[in-house]
Amino acid sequence: MDTQKLRRDYFLPGAIVLAGFIVALSVFAFRTEKLPTIGAGDPDMVRAVNPSDRIIGNPEAKVKLVEYADIDSEFSKQFQATMQQLMSEYAATGNVAWVYRHFPLLDQHAGAASHAEAAECAGFLGDDDAFWRFIDALQAAAPGESQFPITGYSSIATQLGLSQADFETCLTNGRFTKKVYEDSTNALATGAEGAPFTVLMIEGQKSVGIQGALPYEDMKRVIEDALAKAQ
Repeated sequence: MDTQKLRRDYFLPGAIVLAGFIVALSVFAFRTEKLPTIGAGDPDMVRAVNPSDRIIGNPEAKVKLVEYADIDSEFSKQFQATMQQLMSEYAATGNVAWVYRHFPLLDQHAGAASHAEAAECAGFLGDDDAFWRFIDALQAAAPGESQFPITGYSSIATQLGLSQADFETCLTNGRFTKKVYEDSTNALATGAEGAPFTVLMIEGQKSVGIQGALPYEDMKRVIEDALAKAQ
């Protein structure tokens, strides 16, 4: 597989310019400080949750929130904090799970694909929480619109107690290039137009796509409504 081609093709906005918006009840679009837009994909095209996914909560939960995120995105950073707060409340119930997938927007954030692979390497080499702590560390070091430099991984890896040599080997060899690429292509298939994009999966119901970073109060209502429908 040509890993360089995969890196170039994670997200090519010019190739998916829409002629118009497809209005569907199964898609709700929200963008912080922007007008709503409707995605063209089908949320039911979301890839089934599998052991390769990064999950907080019960993988068999009746309600799953599958997020496609760009680690450097200001909106993904906001939503990261929102989801962490929500999962601190819901994960222990076993009824709600947060599934994290990658959607690096290279036209906006040049290092986003590398960050995604680096986070996967951290999760592969470290303990169960290393993946999440790696993302938290990158975003804490580069809040808001700022972007974390790909040359800065060494200090983060050291903080997490990871082997520098193993981490560099994992990243250089592109161990997770294919995984990040497959997450990105699935994001597009489900209707993602930006990051974050979340597919709400409710047992026995059609999937719903949510574009953008909803605030805590709105996401809590989404989860509560979903739990009511799942019963």
